[in-house]
Amino acid sequence: LERLDHLVKKFQHKCDIHEEWSNGKIDLLKSADFKQCSLNDLRALSRKHLAFESDLAAHQDRVEQIAAIAQELNVLGYEKIQAINQRCQKLCNEWDELGDLTQKRRSTLTEAEKIVERIDSLFLEYAKKAAPYSNWLDGAREDLIDMFFIHTLDEICGLIEAHNQFKATLGDADAEYKTIMRLVDDAQQTSKDNNLDLPPNPYTNIQSE
Repeated sequence: LERLDHLVKKFQHKCDIHEEWSNGKIDLLKSADFKQCSLNDLRALSRKHLAFESDLAAHQDRVEQIAAIAQELNVLGYEKIQAINQRCQKLCNEWDELGDLTQKRRSTLTEAEKIVERIDSLFLEYAKKAAPYSNWLDGAREDLIDMFFIHTLDEICGLIEAHNQFKATLGDADAEYKTIMRLVDDAQQTSKDNNLDLPPNPYTNIQSE
């Protein structure tokens, strides 16, 4: 009888510890928190998940011990074995679910990191192109609204020549603008296709509008 009492207390104690540890873990593993992450934040989530995987593995022994105690109580004919079996089954089912969700989240985070790396590279390329284009645009606006005071025919000819040179650059500028906007569209479409929220560009404050 003492043996049974000791085993029951041991079983309950180990279950209490495990259930306290596992509380909230399933909801955490099902979380879609990664969808709002920047690349750095997503990498931090991945590192956190690796730490959780190690933590999960460390609890494997306790789950096996709980199952072994329940089995021993069955063999010894414990009179309240039904409650023991129900608690053990619930705990083992949850443990299996934790294992499945842990693998799924690892795969999800790995895939999300690849996608966000793609978006991040588009952001960087946009920043490299947007800054010089924005400077060119500001300069062009200034030149076009500038007031000129003309005194000679040569000055008129010089202005006409400068304006013709400016017009000759418009084709290249338009092509560059389209390239920049394609980068924006690609980033937005990649986010949309993968149900991710597009984070702000960390490399520039220059807006595409």
